[in-house]
Amino acid sequence: MNILIDGRGFSRNASGVTNYLVCALREWAKNKSDYSFYVILPKGLDKNVELKDFPSNIQMLDYKGRFPQSLPNIVILQLLVPKLCRKLGIDIYFSPVPHLPFFIPERTKKMVTVHDVVNIEMKETRAWTNRLATSVFFGSALKKADCIWANSYYTRDKVDHYFPKRKCKEIFVGDSADHTLFCTMNLNDEQKKEVKEKYGVKGDMLLFVGTLEPRKNLSFLLRMMPDLYREYGIQLVVVGGKGWKNSDLRTIVKAPEYPQEAVVFCGYVTNGDLVTLYNTADCFVSAALMEGFGMPQLEAMLCGCPIVTAHNTAMIEVAKGKDGATTVEGYDPEEWKRVILHTLKTRPKINQDQLSEYDWAYIIRRFENYLSAHLK
Repeated sequence: MNILIDGRGFSRNASGVTNYLVCALREWAKNKSDYSFYVILPKGLDKNVELKDFPSNIQMLDYKGRFPQSLPNIVILQLLVPKLCRKLGIDIYFSPVPHLPFFIPERTKKMVTVHDVVNIEMKETRAWTNRLATSVFFGSALKKADCIWANSYYTRDKVDHYFPKRKCKEIFVGDSADHTLFCTMNLNDEQKKEVKEKYGVKGDMLLFVGTLEPRKNLSFLLRMMPDLYREYGIQLVVVGGKGWKNSDLRTIVKAPEYPQEAVVFCGYVTNGDLVTLYNTADCFVSAALMEGFGMPQLEAMLCGCPIVTAHNTAMIEVAKGKDGATTVEGYDPEEWKRVILHTLKTRPKINQDQLSEYDWAYIIRRFENYLSAHLK
């Protein structure tokens, strides 16, 4: 069996889609040593993307420098994929996002992963380039795919709702974090103090992780921080891109009366630094309006960090009923502050046994059974 993979996620800083592909591909290739996996790198491999313990049956097809740097990845894939499918005798073309190039040979089965439906339900929050790309490829890919992989039951149900007429009727569900990275470090109090000092945190530390876009609802957390900081000395460390300067986040934190020490913006951090932050934080918080899965919540719990998160979308699947995890319905600031303060006071422990379903070996075994049934 020959598998061709859209590896454009490996050409930029590690993101949720990139980490998903690294884990899924590593476990899949390890289980199927007689398969050949070919990963297309349109613009090379980003130095921050870690490909630890990749099996030898995964071959990277690096096209860095072969195309103009300004040429979009989707155009490069359109030029390469049909040709490579024929040249390599590809049985399955796998895209970790809902995008299928045109003119893929008929004999090649097509598989895509869908991570959320933000482009449909909150399209006004997306850049116009993203809206254009998804309007052209998203629905078409889901309708034409022979196999569909969704990261959560919430996402699966949304695909069923918006795309009832499609070739693939049964959707596989499964996702997890990289357990080789996200785990407890058993830092002592002195080590945690050193990490906090590095980021300018003197007391209890809340941690937010995510792309700084409107649906993450970071502005809600920022508006609570002055009270939490002035009354209790609690500070918020924000890990995410710099897009906040182009939104109302900048207006909030730059207000004259806003205590600047209340929030620390870190920008992008490496996975290694992120794991250390999860292991140091006193509580992870997310007030997101919508999540296709809830990856930061899972990463935090795998690192032993208690979480407070919104009671909506796929975040419920990850957090509800888990020791050390609290979901909050609605957006009453007083209720959120009460829950956060209770979490910091009680210091609940994470029960790792409750996270057993988020195991890549288990997920891939189920996926292989799904694939066998759908490729007959």
